[in-house]
Amino acid sequence: MTFNLRPLARGLLREPLLHFILLGALIYLAYGLTKKTSVDPDQRTLTVTASEIDWLESSWRKRWNRSPTPEERKGLVKAFVRETILYREALAMGLDKDDTIVRRRLAQKLEFLSQDLLQPSTPSEKELRAFYDAQRDRFRAPDLLTMSHVFFDPDQRGDTTLKDAEAAKEILSEHADLSASQKSVGDPFLLQKYYPERSNAELSKLFGSGFSDAVFKLEPGQWHGPVLSGYGVHLVFVHDRQNSPEPDFAAVKEKVRAMWEEEKRRELNEAFIDGLLARYKVVIEDKSAGKQATSALGRVK
Repeated sequence: MTFNLRPLARGLLREPLLHFILLGALIYLAYGLTKKTSVDPDQRTLTVTASEIDWLESSWRKRWNRSPTPEERKGLVKAFVRETILYREALAMGLDKDDTIVRRRLAQKLEFLSQDLLQPSTPSEKELRAFYDAQRDRFRAPDLLTMSHVFFDPDQRGDTTLKDAEAAKEILSEHADLSASQKSVGDPFLLQKYYPERSNAELSKLFGSGFSDAVFKLEPGQWHGPVLSGYGVHLVFVHDRQNSPEPDFAAVKEKVRAMWEEEKRRELNEAFIDGLLARYKVVIEDKSAGKQATSALGRVK
């Protein structure tokens, strides 16, 4: 009795798992021929310290709001050992070299670490007041505007859109009944026609910054336009504009303190990074001229 092995062989060759195993073997073979792939003997012993176990349990508690069970604790240690061994083997194989993601992640990690460690000193009352006086506008509540509008759709009206809007403005200006006159002109609009007490930022989200900046400059009590937005053309009636008063320092003191600390923390972090850059001499090769240009303090020229 004879067996035909060819169909079986063809089936195995089509198996994705076999392809994966062969590819992995080729990768290890390539590293074995070109690089030292074994971990240093001194690194073959892995000791999981008590502080590392405490850190693992603390991370677990922060995530799940409870301590791990003995079985979960065993799993945490097992996962930590597995990750550490894979990390060491990856370093031995040089997998961290020329890897953009690894480079970026390590750079971000150092920057985050510096932000956590570099804390500004407690500001004095004088410092906070000086910071507040220099940037009062950042602590004011936004001005509010109440408006109505009539929309003219360029997709429907084409080249006559602006002319139609101008003609409609004359009709609207002659009618005392605002709501009735709005119904007689314009095109359907997906959003509202009346917007009470909206800030520049809120109107900008709805109509675009060009529209919101323009309407906040308009005088109340009359029709204006045409005013352009991302939707098309509008005639705008400003009912009221409320200019927010300058806040009292005592009322916004905590907000001032938080903003001051945020800026100081950013300044400290920038100073830390500048200090690191100052330790290096950066040499950049000019390919076109075949020369080298040196920059100081990390400022590439």
